[in-house]
Amino acid sequence: MAEYKEAFQQKRIRNCTCSTPLECAEFMERYIEIIFNPNATVSPIGETKEKFNKLAQQCCGRREFNRFVTAKRVNNMNVCETVYLQLLANFATILHLCNEDDDIDSAKILMILSFTFHTNGKYLYEDLRSHEIWKSMRFWNAAFLHAVHTERKLRIPSDKNFSEQTMEQRQEHEEVHKNIFFGQLTSFLTNMKALELPSSMINEFRERTLVFQDLDEEQCRILADLTTGKDSSYTYPKTADLSPKSLDVIKSFGKSVVHSISKTFS
Repeated sequence: MAEYKEAFQQKRIRNCTCSTPLECAEFMERYIEIIFNPNATVSPIGETKEKFNKLAQQCCGRREFNRFVTAKRVNNMNVCETVYLQLLANFATILHLCNEDDDIDSAKILMILSFTFHTNGKYLYEDLRSHEIWKSMRFWNAAFLHAVHTERKLRIPSDKNFSEQTMEQRQEHEEVHKNIFFGQLTSFLTNMKALELPSSMINEFRERTLVFQDLDEEQCRILADLTTGKDSSYTYPKTADLSPKSLDVIKSFGKSVVHSISKTFS
């Protein structure tokens, strides 16, 4: 166990670019413990907050923050109001820095996590709707392509070059890629609607993205349905309105999202 922990620490250090990588990881681990402790508070002008702000300005600091918050989601998705407000303040700070530094990967993870943590039925994304980063088409384009690429690496073996693959393998990989593309686009469009972005922006994102992949007629219909309706009254599609095939694809995608987030921080 000790050897495993040491190896894990060394991996985190290699991924850190600040001058004190181990200190960065250990601080963020302690900081997240404080945030999730309803009896503890972080002073906005204290040394702890000052150090957090300093580390959050670096990509590795944001990654460590995301790593430990992600680990907490297993048993702490429904949090008390005190923890919720702490998460909200820190998410807003890091999203602002992500927007300034063009840190798409960290912002994408925070977006997913904002749909995870909630209190009294209210999710973090509801209080983050006005954040500037969601208004950036560059964020959505880059985050989507990164998400597709990450899941493709996880689900499609890369032990053979394209020229070495049989026709059957190529067709199988293409079908997996198509479903990955459809699943990620479904998720992104759903999130954009939940964040109450303008319909014109959501439709533009959908139409531009579909240029990169030929989808089935049923898949295109589902995506079109997701982008219709009033900006302020979006509801998730009812399962009764979807075909069994569509439901299977969406359920499969839901499982892959959880797996993808976990693998990102392993």
